[in-house]
Amino acid sequence: MRNPGLFLIACITALAAGPALAGEAADCDGSPAANRELVVAFYTLGLVERQPQPAFERYVAPDFVEHKPDIPGGTREAAVDFLGGIIRDVPTARWEILRSAAQDDLVFVHARMTPAPGAGVYALADIFRVEDCRIVEHWDVVGGPTDMAVNPHPRF
Repeated sequence: MRNPGLFLIACITALAAGPALAGEAADCDGSPAANRELVVAFYTLGLVERQPQPAFERYVAPDFVEHKPDIPGGTREAAVDFLGGIIRDVPTARWEILRSAAQDDLVFVHARMTPAPGAGVYALADIFRVEDCRIVEHWDVVGGPTDMAVNPHPRF
């Protein structure tokens, strides 16, 4: 080692800075795997941990486009308000990521949302587009609870 003092200073500086947040440019190289990790971190913070505002601030581009038809205007702010409203209005709702996959700049999440203990579950298929290590678009397909399934294979 040429200069152990410089190495020690670099290590101390890195430790003092703390760990980089998932999804920040230092951790993201734009690869499908990095995009998947970013989206899973976003989904986990925003829905599983029920903190949509911090999730959007950390992982979503300011000019984000929401394609969900029941979010007025399709903006980032409207999406935050919509998710915050669900969490406020259905305080027992729980989200669970079942699987995820990435292809190029698209990340797919298959999730389950249970509004209340014992309630019917919703099947969620979310698609996110990532650009420059930020989520820039979102689409979803939501399947509500069903009591009359004729297919023996579950959604999950």
